[in-house]
Amino acid sequence: MKNRNGVSCIIPAFNEEKRVERVIRVAKLVAEITEIIVIDDGSEDATFAVAKKTGVRVVRHEINSGKGRALQTGSQKAKHDHLVFLDADLGNITPEKIRKLVLPLVNDEADFVKAAYDSSSGRVTQLVVKPLLNIVHPNIKLDYPLSGEFALNRRKMRLQKIEDGWGIDIQLVLQAAKKNLRIHEVLFGKKEHKHQPIAELAKMSKEIIRTVLSELKLISHRHKLIIFDLDKTLIAESSVKIFARKWGFTRELNRLLRKVKKGEMLDREITLALAKHFCGHTQKEVNQICAEIEISPFAEKVVEKLRQQRYKVRIVSAAFSPVVEYFATKLKIHDFVSPRLVKMKNGKFSGKLRNSNFDDPKGECCGMFVCKKSAVKYLQRKLGVKKSECLAIGDGKSDKCLFGGCGTSLGYRTSELGGERIDNLSEVLVFAD
Repeated sequence: MKNRNGVSCIIPAFNEEKRVERVIRVAKLVAEITEIIVIDDGSEDATFAVAKKTGVRVVRHEINSGKGRALQTGSQKAKHDHLVFLDADLGNITPEKIRKLVLPLVNDEADFVKAAYDSSSGRVTQLVVKPLLNIVHPNIKLDYPLSGEFALNRRKMRLQKIEDGWGIDIQLVLQAAKKNLRIHEVLFGKKEHKHQPIAELAKMSKEIIRTVLSELKLISHRHKLIIFDLDKTLIAESSVKIFARKWGFTRELNRLLRKVKKGEMLDREITLALAKHFCGHTQKEVNQICAEIEISPFAEKVVEKLRQQRYKVRIVSAAFSPVVEYFATKLKIHDFVSPRLVKMKNGKFSGKLRNSNFDDPKGECCGMFVCKKSAVKYLQRKLGVKKSECLAIGDGKSDKCLFGGCGTSLGYRTSELGGERIDNLSEVLVFAD
């Protein structure tokens, strides 16, 4: 049950093993904060272990998903309605500064509070954001709209339809203004944190500009969510057949496939039966085999382009989770739905599957362990996207449910599924908009 009086502190962190401990330690000194949650956004260093050692709650994204996703996760996990968000790389944060963010909420003087810094701070703020806001939204009077330190009342402002990346901070300002919330800005002084190279600042500026224009409905896309199948779509072959050849269960796989074809068993039973072959293997061993699998032509460039244009890109697949995770990471796709293998404490897979929320055990729809139509509906609810705003790309019979859950569907090198046929993944870019 949510608590309306306490304050939850959320710290998104990516590769911040050297700085996150200090931010946590300072946050602990603020009496009003009774809960601290660190969101380790797929760090490749010791961020998770360092944060865990402090005794606070740490939630880990297996894949680096962007600041927006980290903020969403923190908001969902928090037990209080008053939320304060702090970047993990702050070098000069103090309890007094944090209290400046918290007290206007606790005293019911504001609904959304942003930290402001000296005018000398923030090249993107001074050169891009403030001039742009003065043109498109002159009523917003903030000295530092991009600060990653802010607080909000979750009952009045929910973090649902927000960006994954750099645009999140300005997007929240625009959404607060749209709701006519009481917006306060408090002075933090000079900001000490890691400086970004020019190339990264240019990328940030472009993303922020697109976010502002999109939030103001000056640019838009017909589709917002792009969902790919994995096997024979993003990758050139069936992953399970490759693993069967490598690990010696091809005969068993073919026998089970014949039974499904004859109607003697459901597809989900193949998934449950073959999971045992992952028992004792590690993600590293899976990755070594995946590295030999060819990615479909143009798949990497198409996904990169879609992400740059701010589409939400996801994978819904019948392949086992360690395989999907490898390719999702390689393609920088932030989330996926697939049969999830249980990992033991020693880092090896148990050969068993987690219970699926999308299972079709009686074969009332497709008989799969992950019914793709159910998975798509889940993603639509989670991301606040309508069916008509979803585009699906797949290649085989298992994708009929995927196509049924989306407004537009593309059959990759097939026209048997009821969608438009494409023979090159680059054609996705045409249909997306």
